[in-house]
Amino acid sequence: MAGTDPGEGRAERAALRRALEELDARLAVSAGRGPGARLRLEPLVETLRTPEAAFLQAELEQRLAHHVAADDSFARDRIAHALAGACGREALPAVLRAMVTDRNEDGDMLHVDILDLFEAWPEAAFELSMDYTASDDPGLRKVGLWGVRYFDSLGTKYFDLVADAAGDPDPRVRADVMTTLGSAFALGDPSRALAVRIAGTSDPVPEVRRAAAASLWPAREGTATDALLARTRDPDSLVRYWAALALSGRPAPEVRVALERLTADEEAVVRRAARQALAPTRWP
Repeated sequence: MAGTDPGEGRAERAALRRALEELDARLAVSAGRGPGARLRLEPLVETLRTPEAAFLQAELEQRLAHHVAADDSFARDRIAHALAGACGREALPAVLRAMVTDRNEDGDMLHVDILDLFEAWPEAAFELSMDYTASDDPGLRKVGLWGVRYFDSLGTKYFDLVADAAGDPDPRVRADVMTTLGSAFALGDPSRALAVRIAGTSDPVPEVRRAAAASLWPAREGTATDALLARTRDPDSLVRYWAALALSGRPAPEVRVALERLTADEEAVVRRAARQALAPTRWP
């Protein structure tokens, strides 16, 4: 640009690169992960959250991929935050991929950054989410479905796309679908949502059966109750746990019989859940 001093531009880039290198160094020191670490690193991260740092996109993405692979949520979130601020829309693919390992362990910072990008560039975010739902990577399929649900929270447009993923080969995706179909997204097709969740209680993978049982908590249909009763004899203790909790407040005599049996379960967590389910509801 006319009137711009090339020397100033080079100096600014050099300063931004030094900020990134210093951030790398601090993230590499485990002692820097203690209380207040986020505040201590914030000036460096904010320095990089400027369009002038966009020339560092490739390097930031490489670091982000490294921290994701290392399952380092603290470093991942610092780099993702810098990348999102520096590159905006162009950061969407890498930042959304980083959500594959997001377990909300670090104050949900990554999640907030993604929501900010979705709000700022909804068309690009939706297109990318749809692309990820067709990925060969199950983690990306899971993230892509999450993105689709963000844009269709009541399941009025893309219910079938999500419900069909109940047959995904990866159990993490199937479990996520069970949870989704137990939310307001089920309004897109309540009867199919219920049928899919009931079928999920017989999934061969315990993780999916747990999610399916938990998702049936608000369902008061007799078919849902029958499915939960069957899961009170599940070999997986956490399936029995969720089945017990989900049976709370159902008046059928067979429900009480099953819950009373579970109060003598071999696992303490199941016994506690059964006693909680049997306790009378106290309204404030």
